[in-house]
Amino acid sequence: MKLFTYLFAVMLFTSQAAFADEKRVLMLISSYGTEANPELSYDLEELAQSYLVLHDNGVKLDIASPKGGAVLVKNNKDSLDYIQRFKALATEKLANTLATEDIDISQYDGVFIVGGAGAMLDLPAHEATQQLLTHAVQIDKVITAVCHGPAAIADIKLSDGSYFVAGKQVNGFTNVEEQAFSGEHVAQFPFLLQDRLIKNGARFVQNAPMLPYVAVDGKLITAQNPGSVAKAAEAMVLALDLAVVQRTPFADENTMSLLSQARQNGPVVIDLALQNPNHNIDINYLALYGFYAYRLADDADKLRELAIMQVISKHFSHPEFDAQFIIQSLEQGQLNQAREAYSEFAKRYPEHDYVSELKTKLML
Repeated sequence: MKLFTYLFAVMLFTSQAAFADEKRVLMLISSYGTEANPELSYDLEELAQSYLVLHDNGVKLDIASPKGGAVLVKNNKDSLDYIQRFKALATEKLANTLATEDIDISQYDGVFIVGGAGAMLDLPAHEATQQLLTHAVQIDKVITAVCHGPAAIADIKLSDGSYFVAGKQVNGFTNVEEQAFSGEHVAQFPFLLQDRLIKNGARFVQNAPMLPYVAVDGKLITAQNPGSVAKAAEAMVLALDLAVVQRTPFADENTMSLLSQARQNGPVVIDLALQNPNHNIDINYLALYGFYAYRLADDADKLRELAIMQVISKHFSHPEFDAQFIIQSLEQGQLNQAREAYSEFAKRYPEHDYVSELKTKLML
């Protein structure tokens, strides 16, 4: 009997200790988007990836929004396994998000602010949301904000009147990315994120457009774009004094990481990765990067981006992509390369309007 009592006491103590050590994070998303304007919502993929990383590392999660209640849940990425897994875990929470005005942030260890265009529109302007984040900063919680998420903290002030981001190394969706990918939404934004962070004293750091970057400054973690989100969540796990569980990267995350390696180590790393039949690389994301990167690059980087595009062209073909590669090769004085690519283009798409247009440009 004494042995049973001892074992019960040990089990009770262990369970109480585990409960005391349990970490809680509030996931903050925009509630601006509706069925009428779904493009002005939170980013579901960012939410799903960060939620799963934190969940798999034993963090207890709640989801909050400025309005509370049900938020828009898109279904255009339901073919992705991780989206299905996320929805199985969190659909009920998305139907009943916590309103920021009802939350005691002292009950949480941190806040994870998800991006998406909506984050620019309601998170910085909603009074209760700004009060919650200000309180989180004041009591030294871990703050993670990704992509457009840093808009929510850009104007937060400390008790002495200085900006929370002032003097801190901070990252977020860049002006170049904004102009390239936010399109007509930019006119609706109250500010450009990079400009506002710099104006309020942040030391803005960044990678090339579309490529991942996570900045950590004390208990503030910020990430540049969707390709950075999962790593930002892991950085938060570390900031919560937890060991990070090993995982398989998401395909888009892995693809953008590969492209970062290609810029540093040469485009051949793409060929090396794709020779593995079980590679976890999204060819469409490779092509998306190749299509935009040259045009977004500084003049000094254009040849490097063109070389990456050339390697991608061995694994992906589309008339728009291939035509851009030919035109950009010509711009860089790579006439033989342009002509060889045109020859392949004419064979693949003999009826396409670009055949005659490109032939004229190449003076063939």
